Amino acid sequence: MSTSIAGVTPIAPVVEQGPKVDATDLAGSFGKALADARGLEDKASEAAQKFAAGDPSMGIHEVVIAAEKANIAVRYATTLKNKAVEAYRELMNTQV
Repeated sequence: MSTSIAGVTPIAPVVEQGPKVDATDLAGSFGKALADARGLEDKASEAAQKFAAGDPSMGIHEVVIAAEKANIAVRYATTLKNKAVEAYRELMNTQV
């Protein structure tokens, strides 16, 4: 029971809200990560072929950057898969 005091307004309760989370499914995340990695690998391969063919518009730095982007995308997809497997194993080992 609360009593109001003249001249004092009650304070609204503080409700903490966490960061907004995009509600995507796990399969969609895996699919997007793999598609991104595949696309970046194709671009890196294409850049390397252009450079090897002597295309003057393709420099070695662009080839290295494309290859590193592809490498990062593959490592991200692998890390995502490893974390999902780790979470699954932890759930399976949980005693009920």
